[in-house]
Amino acid sequence: MKKRILLIAIVALLVLTATPLVAQNNGQTLNIGGLVPLQLTIAVTPDVDAQNLDLEGLATLTPAIATFEVRTNNTAGWSLWVFSVNESLLVNSTGDDISYQIAVDDGVVVPAYATIPAVGVELWDEDDAADFDATLRIEYTQTETFPAGYYSDQLALVLRAK
Repeated sequence: MKKRILLIAIVALLVLTATPLVAQNNGQTLNIGGLVPLQLTIAVTPDVDAQNLDLEGLATLTPAIATFEVRTNNTAGWSLWVFSVNESLLVNSTGDDISYQIAVDDGVVVPAYATIPAVGVELWDEDDAADFDATLRIEYTQTETFPAGYYSDQLALVLRAK
């Protein structure tokens, strides 16, 4: 009787220990995935008259100075900033200046003609991905005849991911 109980116990032990080994060999898991890289680009194309602005006569003018294309797949959002070397002033070689403001156009004006401070100005803020083209414009008012000279400024457009 003891031999029979021992034999049953050994057989039961072999069956119980063999079952998990068979189950482990019947399947494996495999993790798969891939990375989509962040796309965050801006392409700026100067207008043909961007360096030949009409600075004569008494008027308020809003010429286009460039077009730009924003491409981003960042679904967390992005913002477009503009910086001016002369803080929204067209300056000639003797220090005379003409103030101007800047805006984004093509159905969207954000903000409506803003002056660019030393720290730049945010022109656009979105909470989603984007794929669009727009026009950059400046606005300046001529209320007097300005001293002779070539007036200029340098702008930087910066696209930032959120």
